[in-house]
Amino acid sequence: MASIGVSILNFRAARATIACVQSLLDAQVAAKGRFSMHIYVADNASDQADQQQLRQGLDGLQSAHLQINNENLGFAAGHNQNLARILKDPAPDYVWLLNNDCLVDAHTIPALLECAGRHPEVGMWGATLLEPDGEIIQCAGGCFYSTWLSSYRQYGKGIALAHRDHLDNAHFDYLAGASLFMPASTLTMGLRPPKSRAGAQEHPWLNEEFFLFFEELDLAARLQPGLKMAWCRQALIRHVGGAGTDSRQGNRSPNAEYHSTLSALKFTWLYHPGRFWVMAPARLIAKGLVNLAAWRFDLLQALVSAYREFWIWTKNSSINNT
Repeated sequence: MASIGVSILNFRAARATIACVQSLLDAQVAAKGRFSMHIYVADNASDQADQQQLRQGLDGLQSAHLQINNENLGFAAGHNQNLARILKDPAPDYVWLLNNDCLVDAHTIPALLECAGRHPEVGMWGATLLEPDGEIIQCAGGCFYSTWLSSYRQYGKGIALAHRDHLDNAHFDYLAGASLFMPASTLTMGLRPPKSRAGAQEHPWLNEEFFLFFEELDLAARLQPGLKMAWCRQALIRHVGGAGTDSRQGNRSPNAEYHSTLSALKFTWLYHPGRFWVMAPARLIAKGLVNLAAWRFDLLQALVSAYREFWIWTKNSSINNT
């Protein structure tokens, strides 16, 4: 029987997190003992009311383990905290990094286990992410990324789920970070060390240079040669989106604008320094014009703040690869 450790983060979205956990447990019941699962939830310093709701919602669920943090560790460090608990000996067979705004279909976990069992050469699996209505594809496994412009395209976006089988398997630049399913060995042996300007971090898994966004691009860049990324098309997940970034219904928040830009700058500087001097001004001009046209001066301020913070970051020590 396969064993799975699931890592979920909560930030001011207890209701979404509880629903996500419940969908996982419902899927486990539907599978009738085909796998064992432990779910690790880390709260990134939400307000007391949200934490209390989270405690009450998870109370009594033996396979759900809750950690309350005193500060917001961000996406990478928050998941690393969970992974330190998940990968303690004995580690599970598989690890799943799952966004708290995801609802898992009853057949998703068996599909992921079947994909992983048939293809041991795959180091990370993406799922079929659906819009909240469950009928339209949001992302079919992964995305394509332009390192020159820091722009991305989600594969299969906008296509009806009924036409999913018409999509070919693609070679992605990275997998959609809302759902990253992988053998535990990918984390213990299948990643190169994180690149950093601030020295080595405590945990070797997700790169803590990225507080929010671009963690999945970093993981893709660090996969050891021979390991692949792939899409498990039968793994269906409804992805509401925005629960961890304060963005709702397409209304981008200053927090999301700030961290997506800061992470884009860091990623390009670390992995594609020769393209940085094209990417950085292009992003500033394009996003600045879009925000001005929309009269979103709050987003414009967040954009400028991200560039300012990036230049402060570059003054730290030289890149450390160990």
